[in-house]
Amino acid sequence: MKIHRFALFYILIATSVLFSCNKENNIPEKAVAAKLYDYTGLDGCTWIVDLEDNNGICEIAGFPNNGFNMEDGKKVWVTYDFAENQISICMVGPRVDITGIWEK
Repeated sequence: MKIHRFALFYILIATSVLFSCNKENNIPEKAVAAKLYDYTGLDGCTWIVDLEDNNGICEIAGFPNNGFNMEDGKKVWVTYDFAENQISICMVGPRVDITGIWEK
């Protein structure tokens, strides 16, 4: 009986590890499909992200320094948090801190 419990425990752990990430490039399940846009020409703006999870267009407030190549119109996967207590003159939408980004 004890062996069955351990086997069941290890099977559950292995299953959760296998399904916790997208198989493609280890993208987390909570990542959201999005598209990057360069709004530098618009007064006070830089990069924005159009999120496909009903949060729409957001201004990028923070970005991980991981050498990711930003390109206008690039389709990506992102994880993010809303930037708290920040104001912006861009005013295209809420500000977000990108916590992870992967090419789509």
